[in-house]
Amino acid sequence: MGLRSRLFEVPWVYDSFQNAIYRTGQRNRFVVDLINPLPGLRFLDVGCGTADILKHLPDVDYLGVDSNEDYINVARTRFGQRGSFLVSDIRASDLFARGEFDRVLLLGVLHHLSDQECGDLLSRLAPMLRSDGFLVTLDPAYENNQNPISRLISRTDRGRFVRHHEKYRAILGQYFAVEKESVKSDFLRLPSCTAVFRLAPKS
Repeated sequence: MGLRSRLFEVPWVYDSFQNAIYRTGQRNRFVVDLINPLPGLRFLDVGCGTADILKHLPDVDYLGVDSNEDYINVARTRFGQRGSFLVSDIRASDLFARGEFDRVLLLGVLHHLSDQECGDLLSRLAPMLRSDGFLVTLDPAYENNQNPISRLISRTDRGRFVRHHEKYRAILGQYFAVEKESVKSDFLRLPSCTAVFRLAPKS
């Protein structure tokens, strides 16, 4: 693990960076438009980090999962009354015995996983999604004719598997029905390219 990766394992460094790069209000609009978080819904947030998404959610039944124990400790301190938090590798078997969920979040996860790892994870998450629920993903991406600064940001991301948005779609479409997709250029304060998907269970 390189120095940058080790630094981002520190919760306050991770949070400070996230708060610095996201445009004001973008995360809240993303939650409203894509996640549609109605009170009382059951949420599974895989790779939840410090669970900052809870700032934008109503009173939901929330389970946040991350392999970084320091992130989870911060989440418990900040949001202990608003959810449950589990230290677990996202590929661990104990994650997949938690019942069904209305919303499954994979925010900034897939670009850290190989195609095979993505497939393994998605295949196990598919049966955990309720028939009227959906899964939401968000990852840095490549695009044709991409702004050079945006391409540099995608290329230098910590994740080793940043993909073209069509590649994300091809992987996700094997396990879920693509309901909405977009490539956002205004998520960050710098030029960027973010692939966003909302997916429903396959019929």
